[in-house]
Amino acid sequence: MTVSDPALRAEDFPEFFRAVHGVDPFPWQLDLTGRVLAEGRWPDLVDVPTGLGKTSMIDIAVFVTAATARTAGAERAGRRRIFFVVDRRLVVDEAFEHATRLSELLQEATNGAGAMARVARALRALAPTASGDLLPVTRMRGGTTWAAAWMDRPDRPGIVLGTVDQVGSRFLFRGYGVSDRRKPLDAALVGTDSLIMVDEAHLATALLTTFGAASQRDQLGLPVPDPLTVRLSATAEPTFETYALDVDAHRGTAVAWRRLNAGKGLRLVESTPKGSAKDIAAQAIEAVSALSGGGRAPAVLVVCNTVDRAREVFTKLRAGLPEADCELLIGRSRPIDRPGLQERVLRLLGVRRRATDVPAVLVATQTVEVGVNLDADALITESASWDALVQRLGRLNRLGLFSDRFPGDGHAVATVVHDGTTDGPVYGAARDATWSTLTTLAEGATGDIDVSPLACRAHTASAFADRSYLRATRGVPVLLGPTLDTWVQTAPVPLNDPPVAPFLHGFDSGAPAVQMVWREGLVEDDPFDGDAELPAERLDALLTQWPPRSPEIVEIPFVAARRWIGGQSPEPVSDVDISGEELGRQQPVADPFRVLAQRASRQTGRARTDAPTRWSWIDAEQLRPGDLVVVPTERGGLDEYGWAPADRGLVADVSEAASFAPGRGALPAALRLDAGLAARLGLDRIGTEQVTRLLDLPTGEPVDVGVMQSLADSLPVEGLRRFGWTETTWRELAAWLRTRSPRRVEITDPSDDRWGEPEVWAVLLSGPRGAAAPTEGDDEHAGASSAAPAQVTLEAHHLAVRRRAGDIARALGLSLDLAAVVEDAAGWHDLGKVEDRFQAMLHGGDATAAALAREPLAKSGMDPVNRNAWRDAARRSGLPTGARHEAWSAALVEEHLRHLDDGYHGDVDLLLHLIASHHGYARPLAWLVADNDPRDIGVALGEHKVVVRSDQTVDLQQPARFARLNARYGRWGLALLEAVVRCADTTVSGEGS
Repeated sequence: MTVSDPALRAEDFPEFFRAVHGVDPFPWQLDLTGRVLAEGRWPDLVDVPTGLGKTSMIDIAVFVTAATARTAGAERAGRRRIFFVVDRRLVVDEAFEHATRLSELLQEATNGAGAMARVARALRALAPTASGDLLPVTRMRGGTTWAAAWMDRPDRPGIVLGTVDQVGSRFLFRGYGVSDRRKPLDAALVGTDSLIMVDEAHLATALLTTFGAASQRDQLGLPVPDPLTVRLSATAEPTFETYALDVDAHRGTAVAWRRLNAGKGLRLVESTPKGSAKDIAAQAIEAVSALSGGGRAPAVLVVCNTVDRAREVFTKLRAGLPEADCELLIGRSRPIDRPGLQERVLRLLGVRRRATDVPAVLVATQTVEVGVNLDADALITESASWDALVQRLGRLNRLGLFSDRFPGDGHAVATVVHDGTTDGPVYGAARDATWSTLTTLAEGATGDIDVSPLACRAHTASAFADRSYLRATRGVPVLLGPTLDTWVQTAPVPLNDPPVAPFLHGFDSGAPAVQMVWREGLVEDDPFDGDAELPAERLDALLTQWPPRSPEIVEIPFVAARRWIGGQSPEPVSDVDISGEELGRQQPVADPFRVLAQRASRQTGRARTDAPTRWSWIDAEQLRPGDLVVVPTERGGLDEYGWAPADRGLVADVSEAASFAPGRGALPAALRLDAGLAARLGLDRIGTEQVTRLLDLPTGEPVDVGVMQSLADSLPVEGLRRFGWTETTWRELAAWLRTRSPRRVEITDPSDDRWGEPEVWAVLLSGPRGAAAPTEGDDEHAGASSAAPAQVTLEAHHLAVRRRAGDIARALGLSLDLAAVVEDAAGWHDLGKVEDRFQAMLHGGDATAAALAREPLAKSGMDPVNRNAWRDAARRSGLPTGARHEAWSAALVEEHLRHLDDGYHGDVDLLLHLIASHHGYARPLAWLVADNDPRDIGVALGEHKVVVRSDQTVDLQQPARFARLNARYGRWGLALLEAVVRCADTTVSGEGS
């Protein structure tokens, strides 16, 4: 924002909207924007029918953020971080695609005089010193790839699209798939200065109740806005602050009026549990036949309540409609597998599809109810609760163009098939009540039941006004202060830790999903025992170097995953959360197997809750809710469409392509350097020869750039469409090979105690993509935060981090006194690295080189890609296992404060805590480290030299200090202050300073 820019007003919104969409906004979009800006607050509920551009709430939120960017303090109506939450697995998520397009337009529009450029400059003013993306967009999923980088600094604005589980668990300091060290950072980013828009909010009442209770139990002690929730729903009960659609205001808008009155009729078909799949398929075949002819082939959507029924119907339709183009869409699939499927689905049923002479049929689960912009000519659906049917009907004749496509047919038809099961899975009694009422409506109708959007609104207000017609909302536990006090303890997490799932979905909602990744090379053929598991120590070394990435992760319900691993028969799984009780118990039908999961190391016979985690083999009984597990590809369970527990075929390992997927993650890209690489990449003879040369390269010898160039030139021009590769990832691979970043990284067996060099059992070609450098991905190891492409002195690093923290603090509007404390913490955070053995580690384990150095280092200059080298340097240095430099830093600063004649000018508690917690520990305890060779740690601060002992690692005052700070600044407020220091450190480190 420039001084000359006038403040953005509601009158500027149409120009901004046209720049994004190419059309004028609907009346409700303009009216809502004006109301929010005029009143300075958002409504609790936005009640707009599906098909009328509800995703544009993202545009409205971004515009309001820009228009209020000059407003300082907690009363600002706009929020930096905009969350769009749906209680579905995002699959063909056009909301994400739209948000990405909006971000790109703003990135390009900084200069200029139009509304788009003014919005861009206003957003830039929120984080004036931040470089890079103006408005990063994140599709929030489980896993580790993006957890450290989905928002690199808390003053930057951004858009996040995620599920109830992913957003809600992060808000409550228990982020699924997030390390304990990252949990407070994610909580700060979700729980402060955020607008959380919950689509189809009647399905997320537990989440909203928990958000409301948290706001009552905790008050931010900082001048930043609280988190704000806005419900988006066409079937929710009105609230005190409801924004209701003014239907009459849209009569003069042809497009909106056509969509509101889109012709749709509903028919009912009764079936049986055994015959339901057959009848659904028969109805779809009949719909294709009825609409065929006349020069345009129909597009038919079939929606089932469970994945297994969808697969059964899909199999029948492929056999019954050999001439049709059939596809299956389920939510539980790997993100990296979806782009091709997304393209096919939109080609078949997208609102912008072209007319073809081949009928199109899409069989799907509930995943099409939200976030998928489809426009079907006919709909066949299993019976469901009324709110679910309204969403499915929104995909039928969505644009109101059916009569244009099929003249003379009158209206598009939806057929609801009911299997007669009482209180069935997913929707329970709500489905039975809905079916009964629909039967009554059908008896009173002269033809098909009118289910146009306006008619559905009338039905919701009359026949379906009772809440019994909506999917049952389970009771929500009362959120109390002591529960929050437990959750804010992230290092270590208390043994008696309340689960967050009931607070996100209600009682009996089932356990959180398990996140699954399939990798090859975890087992080997054994002539006597089938597939033998490789030693966990080896695999831990490999997965530490090459961890799972979000694009290769599938979320599976905990109960379903446990039964599958335990060899029990598959059960109905839907794309909404259902409880374990609904799934029932099954008997084993296959051999059980084991998977890899991260577990705390064991010391003196018992697990420490704060101990480093290691990848270990576990069985079904050891599986925990929220686990990230790695499955051998030989175990099956996945096909081209997603979760397939009955399929025992070999699963494709997509980890190599996943490391080149678009995203902001800081993990290095990697290829497995083995004899099979040439075949996996489809290389020609020259490429195969280059792979052989790399395999034969002696240990420690640098990779020849010419070999990499030749390898890149050998890639097939068209690329592969196997192993997860897409055109985008293929281009990234070629570009990466032509840089100097790929290195040969050897994986050794940590348990190999032979004399001489340990055995190398796997080799990777690994290196960062672009200028990205690893940040805190392996934060549990003492040297992880100290790796960098080049050496950086402690003084230079402290100055850079101090400056960055001050920039962020000022952008957030913190007071001068508070900003000064934050800057001091940033300027002293790594003081503990002056310890002799730590400096030796930073010099590759060479104590002599450390002693001869002119200045102490903050960054080692060791290869940031080779994590095994960090561990080896720590071993040679003699650094105590588990030693944390930040504990020494806090002790040194506390000793320094004792020598100040006039005392410290700011909050001493906060200063010490920000230093001690700048890698996520000391919430509320630091590790207890056994130092068998304690020594003095000395550093000059001001006019004094401060000395502490190296065994001074545990501050017994820290728990009380932590409690005081949570009360003083609020639980999320303290986490935000920590985030300022931590993000300043990681962004500066990522830049090589």
